[in-house]
Amino acid sequence: MQAPILSVSDVYEIMESHSQNIIEDIEFLSTGGQKIVFKCKIDKVPYTLKFLEIESKETEGTTDENDTGIESEVLARASREIDIMNQCDTPTLVKLGPIGLNIVSFDEKKLLMFSEEYIDGEDLHTILLNRKLSEKEALNLAINISDAIDHLWNIGMVHRDIKPKNIMQNKNGDFILLDTGIAFDTQGKALTQASLIIGTAIYMSPEQITNVKINIDFRSDLFLLGIVLYQALTGSHPFYKQGVNTMQIIANIMEAQFTPIENLRSGINKRFSRIITRLLSRHPHMRFKSCENLIDMLTKLKEEI
Repeated sequence: MQAPILSVSDVYEIMESHSQNIIEDIEFLSTGGQKIVFKCKIDKVPYTLKFLEIESKETEGTTDENDTGIESEVLARASREIDIMNQCDTPTLVKLGPIGLNIVSFDEKKLLMFSEEYIDGEDLHTILLNRKLSEKEALNLAINISDAIDHLWNIGMVHRDIKPKNIMQNKNGDFILLDTGIAFDTQGKALTQASLIIGTAIYMSPEQITNVKINIDFRSDLFLLGIVLYQALTGSHPFYKQGVNTMQIIANIMEAQFTPIENLRSGINKRFSRIITRLLSRHPHMRFKSCENLIDMLTKLKEEI
């Protein structure tokens, strides 16, 4: 199921019918996956509005189990994302806006709609297309995303999709983790069939690849953080090279085969390099026992550099 096709005038029409808030200055922001995102002001404060399509005229009334399953999955993911934003109070995870989860009908489509805080900045993917992070920026990235992972784990959640496109850097230089829709609930029902591999193929831990859910905990997210930090400092993905196919990338991840950071960028603090190498360990028990331990180590290192 694709992201819905909506214009700015469409969004004004939807909001006029479904919100008591004052909605102004709507502008298209982005589209990706199943979401289309707009920036706006809600009661004079900047926020984003997100829309997901759960039913269209093509699928309305269908008895196809696949279509019904996809629609249920979209609703479940959006609901989980809202639940996590409500439960986690930290500046390192995006927050829910004043408009909660709503189901609206528009132009023979059934849409999910909700608002989030607007982050004035750039996503890490866009930043890395133009430059590498400085060592201090990378340390800040490591601390901020470790904090986000820790808060998720405190409510029994694992993000599973940490990658540059899901991380924003705001104007203050802080990093915020987005898109908790496919988070894995260690206390409840998984949102996907056991046969499916979730997440972008080159941002996956060995545990995700083998799909052994009993072994997926916060340390899986730490592995993904290791990939992001390696890429932020070197400009290269640790397990991917141009021309390498998906099966080769998976083999590299499973074998933890990558070029040492110092071979690609000189001057990086050796302790920071060792921390990233540890995050990229093949076995979870070789990473860190807790996010608190990692954050403490990173904070001390940041103070010394």
